[in-house]
Parts: sequence; C-alpha cells; structure tokens
Amino acid sequence: MKPGKVYLVGAGPGDPELMTLKAKRLLSQADVILFDRLLSPETLSGLENKELIDVGKSASHHKLTQDEINALLVKKAKEGKMVVRLKGGDPYLFGRGGEEALILLAEEIPVEVVPGVTSAIAAPELAGIPVTHRGITSSLTIVTGHEDPGKDSPLDWSAIAKLGGTLVVLMGVSRLDKNVGALISEGKSPDTPAAIVEKGGWPEQRLITGTLGNIVQKAKGAKVEPPAILVVGEVVNLTEKLAQKGQKARNAQSAGKKLAILRLDAQAAESSRLARESGFDPVCAPAIALEKKPLPEDILSRVEASDCVVFTSANGVDIASNNPSLLRSLKSKKIISIGPKTKIALEKLGFSSSTPEEYSSAGLEKMLSGKEGRVIFLRSAQGNQYLAKDLRKSGMQVDDVPLYEVKASGDKRLDDLILKADEIDIFAFTSSTTARYLMERAKEMDQEGQLRRALESARVAVIGLPTAAELKRLGIRVDVMPEKFTFESMIQALRSTQ
Repeated sequence: MKPGKVYLVGAGPGDPELMTLKAKRLLSQADVILFDRLLSPETLSGLENKELIDVGKSASHHKLTQDEINALLVKKAKEGKMVVRLKGGDPYLFGRGGEEALILLAEEIPVEVVPGVTSAIAAPELAGIPVTHRGITSSLTIVTGHEDPGKDSPLDWSAIAKLGGTLVVLMGVSRLDKNVGALISEGKSPDTPAAIVEKGGWPEQRLITGTLGNIVQKAKGAKVEPPAILVVGEVVNLTEKLAQKGQKARNAQSAGKKLAILRLDAQAAESSRLARESGFDPVCAPAIALEKKPLPEDILSRVEASDCVVFTSANGVDIASNNPSLLRSLKSKKIISIGPKTKIALEKLGFSSSTPEEYSSAGLEKMLSGKEGRVIFLRSAQGNQYLAKDLRKSGMQVDDVPLYEVKASGDKRLDDLILKADEIDIFAFTSSTTARYLMERAKEMDQEGQLRRALESARVAVIGLPTAAELKRLGIRVDVMPEKFTFESMIQALRSTQ
C-alpha cells in the first residue's frame, strides 16, 4: 500500500482565527489528527468526524511518549491515511517537529511542515509587549525553560544573562524560580522588567508584570499555570500604553465572569463561543461522556409498531444516523423532537419533526393526546423517566429504547475545575447528569465541601426542570432557569440578570 502523507502543522498561539488558511484547509481534509494540548476548544470545532488522537504532553503527564507518537505517525501514514500532526505555536520551535520529520523520512513517508504563529512573539504582542522596539531593543533571544534532562549541552545561562535585548523563555513555569535565579546569579539585574503571559491567545489570557527580582513571587501569588512564557527586557514597560489601545477591546471581551461549562466535550466549542460573545469567560470542564449502547435485535419491529418516534437530544439523532436500517424505518413515522438542536440534527438527515412547546410530559401529552397511541423514545439510558411514566398514566403505550449511556467523563479539566472551584463565578448545568457526576467526582477527590462552598458563593444556572430537580436533591440552590431549555437561552438569561 502506498503510504499517506503527514503534515506537521502549527496551530498558532491559541486563537483559532490566528491559524493559517493552509492549516485550516488541511484539518478539514485530514483522515487522522494527532493533537497536543491545544490552546482553545474551538480549534477542533467541526472536526468530530475525523479520527482525533490526543497526544498532549505536560511537564508532569505524558499521554504518549515521543517515541510512541513517532510510531503512531508512521503507523497511520502506512495505512494510507492523510495525517495532520497539530502542534501549538510552530512545529519547529521547541515543538520536536524536526525529530518527527526525520523519523518519517527514514520510513520513506512524505512529510510537509506548515509553519504556525509562535507564542514567543504572539503572546507578548497580545499582551501589549512588542519583542523589539526602535530605541529600546533590536534583538530577541528565545530559549526553552524546560530542557530535556538528558541534553548533552545545557543552556549557558551565564551567556544568556549577558545578552542585551529581549529574552523570551518558553515552557518554563515549572522551573521559573530556577531560571530566574540563574539569570540573576549570572549578572542580570534584579530590577530588569519582567512579565509572565499566561495562556496567550486564550480567552482567559493573563498578564503579570514586575521585575526579575519579584516576578517569581508574583507568579506564585497569581497561581500561574502552563502554558505561560517569561518575557525579560525593557520592552515590558510598553505594555502600560500598548495594552490600553490595540488590546483593550479584546481584553474587555474576555475579562467577564468565569462561567463553568460542564457539558460534553463535543459541545464545548459552540458553548464557549456563545458564552464569549456575551462577555463571559468560559471554562470548559466536561463532567460527562457518552457511551453508545447496542441496539436491541427487535428495534425495527418496535419502531414499526409505534405511531410516533420521539428523540430527546441531538446525540440520539447522531447515534441513530449510523444505522441505515433504522433510518429507513423512520421515513414512514411521525417524529417528535425535543428542543431546537434535536430538530436541526433531524433536518440534516432529511427528516421533518414536530416540537412541543415545552420539554415535559405535559407538553408531549398536549401534542399527542387523542392522536397517537404508541410512542417510542430513542434517547439516553438516563433520560427523565417521569416523562414516560406520566404519558403511560394518560393511557399511551410507551416504549423506551436507550441509544446511549451517559457516564463520568474522567476528564482532567473537571478535576482542575473542582480544585479551583472558588474562582468560578457561574456554574452552568445543562443536564441532571452534569450535576450528579460533578458532585460524585468532588466527593472522590475529597473536595465536596470546598465545591459546595463555591456553589453557594457563585450563581447557578440550569436547563430544564429535571436538572433543577436534581440540583434540589443534591442540596444546591438554583438561581437561573430560562423559559426555553437551550444553552443559548441560558446565556441570554444570565446576561440579562447581571
């Protein structure tokens, strides 16, 4: 088999709009995407139909070793697939892209590099710090702050400290005190202006300024986390003027209240966009994930015996779309969709559907009463059982088929959210399971008390009566519930009650 081709693509500093046109085109054409710890959930938006493989590495946790990543690139390419290796920033600037290219070429696999905007320049720039400026500095030095422990020729901090101009240290959060200490001990003045740009290009970008003498203490006080870069030099002082001009609008947009979004990872990109457009600062921490369930062997006959079919979520529609026989059986049926997203998902498959005015047994009963006798639900195993129960009480025959099961996500971002729950201004619960699994995980981490205190101090928004009921059961106050049970309506309700 002729091997496919591997593209080593730079994703830029974080904002998806700062990716190159070529990078976006290749992502849309790829069969497989191996991605690092990307700087925005929107980067992979619309690519859910691709084979997405998270190979992200951090200072303390590697999903795959570099050798395993190399082997995976070779394997996927030899399967004849078009592979995109997506990296933050630029592939060849401390991105190990050169190493991967050499491995691929040794295996006679075609490889092409696609440059990306490097955070070494973009992150300071987005914070109002030009890395060069006439009359201040005309040179720039970029080094890694997190060296390979086995490197034969370590950085010469003595030589670096003697250099003039601007110094940018990438990937140095875990060694910030050591790196700054080395600069000062080798002769760099403690009064030299210094800054930390955390999550440059992210919605939650932060800037901490000071001097070499106090930047470590300030970074610890601000609880700076990767990705972040250190900028050293007189250009740091320009941020006082430049950040008030070109960056003011951007900072104002992302400086709103932190809103925790706990829904599925696949919904994070759109949810973040909606939150950000309304001035909120989204924090995506999926509490749930989906697991498809095998369809019953008699599913087709059960659908055939029904008078109408009810889908309660777009997730259910997506799962049903993978079964051609099931789709064919739906063509002769009346279909009811709960919510606008479900209706849109059905329309994409060519199905028209009716939608009750409210997502409740009363809404469905009003629509179906006296018209339909047999109803079949195709939905989550954790769907609201009161819905079917109340319909049965009205005399209807109800069949309930679980297409998928909602389970705990196991996502590290949820753990991070729980540990920093006191920093969240608003918690957005889109389903009862997001609340249940959040609290269960907090209990497992022995952080339930801290989370409850954070929830008491924050505002709590929910979608739907079942979600509100679950929060009441958990002993959590609900502040906002929109009349329409959609995420957009929740955001609008939050904005109108600020």
